[in-house]
Amino acid sequence: MITETIYSPIKDEKMNSHLNDSEVWKNAYHPEEVTKEVKKKYPQWYMYKVKFDGVKPIQMTKFQKI
Repeated sequence: MITETIYSPIKDEKMNSHLNDSEVWKNAYHPEEVTKEVKKKYPQWYMYKVKFDGVKPIQMTKFQKI
């Protein structure tokens, strides 16, 4: 298993209850994909730490407003 950091302008504190169907995935970014242009597009961002088994998300381990 691997833990990845995901950034999104979508807030979903209860992501674990519907991990695969969360709206976060429709607008999710890896840290290196968050450029100045992308930051300007959305006023608020959230950081998620998610454990993956291959490409399948297993558990959100951390949620933080940034």
